[in-house]
Amino acid sequence: MPLPIVDFFYDIVSPYSYVAAKRIHELDGLATVRWRPCLLGGVFKATGNTGPAFTVPAKMPYMFKDLSRLAAYYGFPLTVPKSFPANTVTVQRVLCAADEAQLPALSMKLFDMYWGQGIDVSDSITLNSLVGEALMAKAGDDGVKARLRENTEAVVAAGGFGAPTFLLDGELYFGEDRMFLLIDRLKKA
Repeated sequence: MPLPIVDFFYDIVSPYSYVAAKRIHELDGLATVRWRPCLLGGVFKATGNTGPAFTVPAKMPYMFKDLSRLAAYYGFPLTVPKSFPANTVTVQRVLCAADEAQLPALSMKLFDMYWGQGIDVSDSITLNSLVGEALMAKAGDDGVKARLRENTEAVVAAGGFGAPTFLLDGELYFGEDRMFLLIDRLKKA
């Protein structure tokens, strides 16, 4: 029997998407994860949302403390990039241009560079050195741009308002802190 499909909507600029991506292995054997890069800024614009760190001044310092605690708890590196928040339109297009089989590894590479090492992956020279000229060129294709729009519109249409967002059988789970509920549902299926 095939495993259920979980859509994972994310943006490299989203620190909690980084945490979710680092934990995505927890779904192994329970679901097939479909990695769906979206544009977080587009989701915010469509839903009237803003980032959690930009609405109340005290949230930004707390968010970084929270992220540090999560990184320590799960045992992965965290270096807040000086470029945060970065414009990730090209980064997300590159991910949409990648072959589906390569998407998880490429996404993790970019997450690890941006959030693990604090390297600005939105810088075109840096991004080119990480993914290569061919993928950078493909990122400009109309079909790739359309795929990013489709992913962004899909998360909004499902009721999403940020990232990470998981979708299972039309049911939305928002945030890496709700992965336990998704896992519980998958285990009971």
